[in-house]
Amino acid sequence: MASESPFAVQLGTNYCPKDNEVLEIQALLVEPTLRLKNLDDEIAELQKAIDKLVEERDSLGVYVDAHKALISPARRLPLDIIQEIFVACIPKHRNCVMSASEAPVLLGRICSSWRALSLTTPRLWASLHIVEPPRGRYGSSNTLVDGKVVQRVDTMKMWLGRSGQCPLSISLQSGPDYESPPGTPTTSHSKSGEFLQGLIPFVGRWQHILFRTPSFILDEMAHLTPADMPMLESVAFYPQQNHFPLRGLNWESFGMLSGPRLTSFSTTGNNFKPESLPLRWQQLTALTIEGPTWETSMTTEATLHTLSQCSGLRSCRLIVDDRQSAPTANIEFLHPAVELPFLHTLELDFGTVVSSLLDRLSLPQLRDFAFHGRANGIASFLSACTRLECFRIASNSFTKASLLESFRALPPTMRHLTIQDITRGGMDISLVPPLDDDVLAALTPAPRISACCPLLETLTINYCTLISDAALLRFVTGRMESASGSEATLRRVDVQFNRRMVLDVMPTLQPFVDETELDVDIQYLPPVSTQFSPWQGLADAPSAWGFPAEYPVW
Repeated sequence: MASESPFAVQLGTNYCPKDNEVLEIQALLVEPTLRLKNLDDEIAELQKAIDKLVEERDSLGVYVDAHKALISPARRLPLDIIQEIFVACIPKHRNCVMSASEAPVLLGRICSSWRALSLTTPRLWASLHIVEPPRGRYGSSNTLVDGKVVQRVDTMKMWLGRSGQCPLSISLQSGPDYESPPGTPTTSHSKSGEFLQGLIPFVGRWQHILFRTPSFILDEMAHLTPADMPMLESVAFYPQQNHFPLRGLNWESFGMLSGPRLTSFSTTGNNFKPESLPLRWQQLTALTIEGPTWETSMTTEATLHTLSQCSGLRSCRLIVDDRQSAPTANIEFLHPAVELPFLHTLELDFGTVVSSLLDRLSLPQLRDFAFHGRANGIASFLSACTRLECFRIASNSFTKASLLESFRALPPTMRHLTIQDITRGGMDISLVPPLDDDVLAALTPAPRISACCPLLETLTINYCTLISDAALLRFVTGRMESASGSEATLRRVDVQFNRRMVLDVMPTLQPFVDETELDVDIQYLPPVSTQFSPWQGLADAPSAWGFPAEYPVW
């Protein structure tokens, strides 16, 4: 219609019509305006009919949906199946928290029948993580914190009261007191005793316990005996101390640690005194000693002596510090080599002093090994671990030569390699950062050259600095193309570069991602804006780092 108008050429322009043309345009619009009104009226009538149909459809939909709900599969599930589904919703890697955003509390907020079922399923309430509110932080008053403590103690008792006769898994996290000076038991810490007193009635069903509380609170448990805790299987004690000098626990009085079912023990390095612990070492399957290496008194010799008593260990995490050990003049005084025939997971931190521990360990079943610090014989140790599948290291524990030697010593069973590429603050500041293109080349297949770890499935490198994008591209393409018709083993490459992108490798790798199960996640530092801002110096200037315009300028 616009093309039929005598003013078609002027339409959509800034043309200003003359007086006689204005009259002509007004006459021209009489019939189209009337037609437009008629169309609006027709649309309104049709819209009324549509609205009536929509209303009828919605009413019928409510009727149908309500009846479909009666025959939904969820309503017809047997109660025991629903209970098993509920139990499967419980976190497996930690205890449940007092929150309505996850199971088991969330399950009781779906409908009344599910609530009744969840409240009568004891297994849902057999694990609990308890947090003591911190005092003197975020402006919270003592009255407010005291009220929160009472509320959580009551909730804790009600929660565990629903667990029937199930064995219990409990973790208690005490909040620090930001108001009281170091050195004395505080009002806040005395509240930890309220949580402990609330837990004592359930002590006969404690199976797994983890307490991060002040030392004197743990001392209140010293009177408990194995007879009081017949189900106890794992203990983790991490004493919190806000005074100096640090006071260790009096382990001799903790008779509970000699229970016949206790197989797992964890504590901090500054509290680990094996000579005073009443543990049944031969029945331990898990031993964890955490913390910075400078807080432990465990030397290589002391560690070997302890491990020699733990022949049943399956997993172990230790810190070792040889700074205080005197040189041994006679080799006859060294502890003999120790074999742990069942150990499959080991994590060691040696700190800054070279240790000979690996030279004197025999671990025929080792599958997962994490290592940090300085140690002799790492390559020979790795070559003896013929079933190793997972190796996790920090690059500053090696020189470039020793890292290459270690990679070449890895057994062909290796499937997962994780490297923290620490290029600063290493064990020796004179060392050149070891992880570079040459080291990655040892893992990269090439014509007539076999690469280390032929069955490698995942490579993870964090804070990578010296490896180039081109070397990473060669590694991935070499791994994927070396399969020679068979299925490639490489499944995931996860690299976090501590630099900016030089070469975009994803277009080349995209066919592997699309056609195979390869998962590639490569991250770089974001580019810094080089824009010369005309707003510089103004309070509302947009930031080159992506902060909002109203972000304060300092």
